[in-house]
Amino acid sequence: MSSAPEEPAAPETFRVVRRRQWGAWVVGAVTLALLLLLARAGVEARIVNPETFRHYLFDLEILIGVKNAFLIGTLSLFIATAVGIVVALFRLSRNPILVAVSAGYVCLFRGVPMLIQILFWFNALPMMFQTIRIAIPFTGITLVNALMVDVVTPFRAALLGISLAEAAYLSEIVRGAVASFDRGQILAAQALGMRGHQVVTRVVMPQVSRAILPSISNEYINLMKSTSLAMTIGYLEVLRVVTNIYYTTLEVVELLCVAAFWYLVLGAFATLLQTILERLYPNR
Repeated sequence: MSSAPEEPAAPETFRVVRRRQWGAWVVGAVTLALLLLLARAGVEARIVNPETFRHYLFDLEILIGVKNAFLIGTLSLFIATAVGIVVALFRLSRNPILVAVSAGYVCLFRGVPMLIQILFWFNALPMMFQTIRIAIPFTGITLVNALMVDVVTPFRAALLGISLAEAAYLSEIVRGAVASFDRGQILAAQALGMRGHQVVTRVVMPQVSRAILPSISNEYINLMKSTSLAMTIGYLEVLRVVTNIYYTTLEVVELLCVAAFWYLVLGAFATLLQTILERLYPNR
């Protein structure tokens, strides 16, 4: 008589033990301790008066400075992106003249400090051109006829200097993304009969724009902070406004903390915008 088949043994259960990251915990604890010590030293020294900080946080003049910083930072991003894409495409072209011009542009505007560029455009343009006149040929109609010193305002000089300097950095970001693009897609698009500009606008740039989105967001944050350089030519952004105030009140640290707070807010806005765009246009 055959014996009954034995029932299969129940599988053994294993308890998952996560690896403890002791090094990360130690680094985090040391960092937190240092921050607490720094905060304690600041509180004991009373370097910041909370009442003064709250008083100036939503001051009308400072809010106008925040608006000005946001305006010039955002406009600079759009202008720099447009110029940077053109410079990157010139650098990737087969025309040696365009390659040389774009390489020289990047070398010059990326190598010279942005502050010097802002000061240069603000002071040099009125010296090089006394007046500016723009007219429609053969009509006698004059569109612009003004003194250059009236045209080159602190806002326009700062916008020009920041945009041209940032375009050099963005051109290298775009060039790196395009250079790493799968050439098989370009060949496939050309095999379908697409022209050169169609390949760039319909195949390359839509995918490259998604790839460079984090880098552009990082540059946007840098632009928001770089608007503080415009204070040197009298543009009323956040740092210029708080500087004008603390020259009178001598409440230097509190007002610098107010400026730092609003720069953090502008940076947080750029980060939030990046997160939204990455969710709307994810990499495929």
